[in-house]
Amino acid sequence: MDKIGKLYFRYGTMGSAKTALLLTTAYNFEERGMAYRCFKPVVDTRDKKNVIRSRIGIERECAWIYHETNLYTEIHDMLASGEGPQWILVDEAQFLTPQQVDQLAQAVDDFGINVICYGLRTDFRTNLFEGSRRLLEIADTIDEIKSTCTCGRKTIVNARVNSRGEIITEGDVVEIGGNDKYIAVCRSCWRNKRIEQSKKGSLPI
Repeated sequence: MDKIGKLYFRYGTMGSAKTALLLTTAYNFEERGMAYRCFKPVVDTRDKKNVIRSRIGIERECAWIYHETNLYTEIHDMLASGEGPQWILVDEAQFLTPQQVDQLAQAVDDFGINVICYGLRTDFRTNLFEGSRRLLEIADTIDEIKSTCTCGRKTIVNARVNSRGEIITEGDVVEIGGNDKYIAVCRSCWRNKRIEQSKKGSLPI
């Protein structure tokens, strides 16, 4: 009987420990002697070397995914060389192209491997990232990694902020940053903050 693999999408807001969960999963695979490989889109340039690093300080080496990378071919070649992994772990999966998500799904179906993608669901304007949209459309299993807003509600919005802590609603979709540029908030706090800024004349609603 052929092996049956799965394509997983695990999403959450910024600061929800998505990367820490990926790295913990990698560690567990190592402990059990299970072959795996880590990948990350090169658009995330915070680290100059090819590593996946969590905010808590742990890291693992990874392979870069470029815009033109064919992930099906990459996985096929690894398997053909005898170094094929049982599991593929992808960080920052929102930056994948829809075609690359399809390539991962094809690899799952053809080779019986398992692929776990970790990423954001929406951008700072609450619109779906292209990679996340495709994962939501075709992943076998979709899990939300939940975190809590300062008000106690579940975080939903990856709000972009300026140096004064004001929410920004315009700009390029991709702008890499950490706590200095983004805060994860619930929908209610995001709306109320924008209304407050609008009354001060700093943000149009």
